[in-house]
Amino acid sequence: MARQIALVLLVVAAASAHATPPDPPARLSAALDRYRAIAHAGGWASVPDGPLVHAGQADAAQVPALRQRLRAEGALGDAAPAGDTLDPALAAALARTQARLGLDADGILGPKTRAALNVPAAERARQVATALDRVANLDLPRDGRWVLVNVPEYRVRGFDAGRETITMKAVVGADADGWRTPLFRDEIEYVVFRPFWNVPTSIAVAELAPQGPEALAADGFELVRSFSPDAEVHPMTAENLQRLVDGHLLIRQAAGPANALGLLKVMFPNAHNVYLHDTPVKGHFARDERALSHGCVRLERPATMGAWLLGWPEAEVQAAMDGGGYQQVDLAARVPVVIAYLPAWAGDDGAVWFAGDPYGLLG
Repeated sequence: MARQIALVLLVVAAASAHATPPDPPARLSAALDRYRAIAHAGGWASVPDGPLVHAGQADAAQVPALRQRLRAEGALGDAAPAGDTLDPALAAALARTQARLGLDADGILGPKTRAALNVPAAERARQVATALDRVANLDLPRDGRWVLVNVPEYRVRGFDAGRETITMKAVVGADADGWRTPLFRDEIEYVVFRPFWNVPTSIAVAELAPQGPEALAADGFELVRSFSPDAEVHPMTAENLQRLVDGHLLIRQAAGPANALGLLKVMFPNAHNVYLHDTPVKGHFARDERALSHGCVRLERPATMGAWLLGWPEAEVQAAMDGGGYQQVDLAARVPVVIAYLPAWAGDDGAVWFAGDPYGLLG
């Protein structure tokens, strides 16, 4: 085992000696070489079962195995302390690794973290290889700014000249008929502050109309003939709700903090009626699995995304979200957005982020 660990560490050190490639496909290719080499050298040892281990606690079996496991992947420097205690440096490295594995980055060693850590290096190499094949078919932009939504990773990234400049968690479409987030490419054209939620007919009839006029009015819903911002609002009555069901009226939710789209919407008009937006349900971002929406992509930090797209200070974006009324702001130049389904992604530092398979598309 000591020889195996030494071989793995040599592999990681050799890979780290080279500068991180400048574009995403090249970074994935370098990561594939690294994980294949680790697998060829014998992979990494498993972390054994045991009780939860919090920062500062000791476990004679789990902690040394965790230390070896993180070193094998290059996630923990050789200078980190040794021993049986989950010390601050080890806990921090564990938290970073948990984030890359799509887990809550709490720095606690528990069963879900163990299971993810114990996926063999050969399987991780296979995931990277699949991602590299899929990226080759996406023809990703190589210059300028663009946005990647990686559905199974529940994450949105923004790039400038090939480098990742923003990243955040996302909520994507649920694994249900008609609710999966579609995979396509488009261009972001404008940002809307304090948007209306123009409810699709299927949701309006199946989910909203049965609630009755009083409940809908209390939640800020309005009946209109069109989705224009200045559309005439019709009284929320049982009779008008029936007109909605019959297809003669539409329903939208007025702007405000309780709006299902939150206070900001990022628009790339498309046939799928899918976009990026804020949400009032912030607690969903604490979940490991976030396939929860009707198909649109909810942003963990919408003000950050708005500032990045518009070139405004984030405080100015937040102010526009918090006050005033409906406002549409066109981008100075359109920004490509790619919605993809990739099982792995290599960051600017070469560290690989791994995804699950919520839609069962990876075989």
